[in-house]
Amino acid sequence: MEKSTDCVIVAGDGKRLVADKRMLADSSTFFRDILSTLCHLEEQVIQLPSLDGKMVELLIQIIKGEACVDVWAVENKHVLEAAELVGIVPQSNMDFNDFMEEFSLDQEWDLSFGRGRRNQA
Repeated sequence: MEKSTDCVIVAGDGKRLVADKRMLADSSTFFRDILSTLCHLEEQVIQLPSLDGKMVELLIQIIKGEACVDVWAVENKHVLEAAELVGIVPQSNMDFNDFMEEFSLDQEWDLSFGRGRRNQA
C-alpha cells in the first residue's frame, strides 16, 4: 500500500487494487460504511468476492472520472449490477424519490422547499 490515505480492494479472483479511501467513501455509503468499520486497522482491506479484478478496476476508473460507461445499456448489465452492489448508482428497484431524499441529506441540501407551504415572494 502506498500511503495511509489508501486502502486495498481484493476482488474475487485475488486481484489487489489500491484506491484512495476518501474517494471511495465519497462515492457511496457502501464504501463509507465499510471503511468506517476498518478505520482502526493499519491496513484497510475491502473484500469484493463477487466481482473480478477487471470489474473492480473499471468501477474505480468510473469513480475517479477516468471512464464513462452507459450502465443503462443492455450490454453493460454486469457493470450496472456491480455499480449497484457498491452503491455508486441507485438500485434499479429503488424509488427515485427515496434516492434523492438520501442524496440530499448526504449533501446537506434542503429539497423540501414548496412542500406543504406556500412560496412567499
